[in-house]
Amino acid sequence: MRKTFFLSGVWRRSILPIGCVALTFFGSNHSSLAQATTEQTIVITGEEVPSAYGAPPGFSRARFSNAVSAYVLPPWAFFFGELFEGQGFRHGPPDYLFTQEVEMGLPYRFNVAAEAQFERFDGGGGAQTVSLEARWALADWNKIPLNPTIFAEYKFGVGTIRHEEVPPPAGGGGEEEEEEEGGPPKVPDAYEVRLLLAQDFGEHVEWAMNWFFEKENTGDRGREWGFSQALMTPVLLPNERLKIGVEMEYKNFTTKDTRGDPLHSFTIGPTVAWKPTTQTRLDISPLFGCTAGAPVADVFVAFSWLFGGERAEGEAPVSTRFRYYADAAYARSGKGSGEEMKQVAYVPPCPEWYGDREWNVNLWGTYAFTNTEFAPNPSLVDIVQSTSEGGPVLGTYDRYIGGDHAWGGGGDIKYFFCRYAGLGVEGFALDAHKPGFDIFEDQAIPIFVHRRINHNHTVGAVLGTLTLRYPIPCTRLAPYAWGGVGAIFGGGERDQLHTQGPPDAFAVNAQTEHFGAETKLLGQFGAGLEFRFARHFGWTNDLSFGVIDGPSNNFGMFRSGVNFAF
Repeated sequence: MRKTFFLSGVWRRSILPIGCVALTFFGSNHSSLAQATTEQTIVITGEEVPSAYGAPPGFSRARFSNAVSAYVLPPWAFFFGELFEGQGFRHGPPDYLFTQEVEMGLPYRFNVAAEAQFERFDGGGGAQTVSLEARWALADWNKIPLNPTIFAEYKFGVGTIRHEEVPPPAGGGGEEEEEEEGGPPKVPDAYEVRLLLAQDFGEHVEWAMNWFFEKENTGDRGREWGFSQALMTPVLLPNERLKIGVEMEYKNFTTKDTRGDPLHSFTIGPTVAWKPTTQTRLDISPLFGCTAGAPVADVFVAFSWLFGGERAEGEAPVSTRFRYYADAAYARSGKGSGEEMKQVAYVPPCPEWYGDREWNVNLWGTYAFTNTEFAPNPSLVDIVQSTSEGGPVLGTYDRYIGGDHAWGGGGDIKYFFCRYAGLGVEGFALDAHKPGFDIFEDQAIPIFVHRRINHNHTVGAVLGTLTLRYPIPCTRLAPYAWGGVGAIFGGGERDQLHTQGPPDAFAVNAQTEHFGAETKLLGQFGAGLEFRFARHFGWTNDLSFGVIDGPSNNFGMFRSGVNFAF
């Protein structure tokens, strides 16, 4: 049974809670020396109050604690999180998981999110999964008891499984040898559904619970179900700067071969949430294993940032908002006791961070990951024998970029002919590498030459793109989606072995044929978010997927860079 990195129903990896609670400062004009005898409606603005459909601020952040999610974000609010999880196993070295998450609140109680997870284990590491999430709250807060919310997530496996989830069998070793020869298995795709429950009791007790079910689509077809819950109370009541509580999680995990013998994992421990500012939050949860199948310790540390959302505006009668004006002050105004006075708060127009027509020049760095497992580097003798038998053991590694990842950079130029759409040209280059071999065997001499080689190459691409964006009113944010078509070049080298003779690695004639780089058709699409520091300068982050003509060629790409607008 191989590790699927504790298919956490909580997505503790996914996870990253961010807390932000904002105070509302009601503006009043102290120079006004009047009080209305009849109620007049006014609109005042202040610091944003992050309340999702009437929910308390503690439930309006999508994540209640490190291992528990709750309710939804306010419309057009954004949640960014960085989560570290360290698991101390009862067998083998510890495992470290790093998760990055971005989530956006939508109207009608919807949320969408994207998440990427990376793993570090026993000296190795890399990208593990990329996830897309959605959730929907059934009703406004407290309209239904326990405020149920439906959550769905799909995980794309982009890395390899690096360790067993359970202790290896006594005296084992055959499986490890098999993996060394055939390469580590690929992290399978998986889907997950959850039921999120949350409720506040009085003013000082908050509770949330998740029930989850997750299933792998391929590989060992791991199946996991369970629950997690947390109870928290504020210690420093002003702004709820500090909260403490208890958190627990139970998981029941099986594979296709162990349906009747599940792995039970139960962890429990304290949780602490501290808000350094109104928009940031730090969460720490050391959980301790209580069953043989649980890790000795599972420690979460998360830093999160919440911002955006609809503007905080409120309406109220003048008589209730301004009744602190004294009769003496009103008398000095010279108004008669029967006259009315309007209280008007000036609401300045929102600054415009994005233009209706503008040029954008974007420069970014990138990390590309392939959609297949890394080349397993099998024995060269086995390559000769398996080729002569008609079934070469070359693995299912990427055929174009070659390795399991590549670093690079690029840029694009776009012209937005309206606020929401633009056309452009994009180009990027990747520093890629691909293992290969050079084999020559001739029984007439006899000679057998076999050596490993490495194809170091630069993979480049040029595309024409269409970008659609939505600058959120009164914010610096603009989510965007884009797609493009073009050509990719510089990759696709391959080594093909030709053999003649009986199926014996030392009794055949063998010769390697080398094929150089190829140019292929490329389609690419993705989505991301831009943040404008100033009218002409911004920061972009996005995730995209590239589809290259041919089998086993597709790849994903993270991009982060700066954008200049003119």
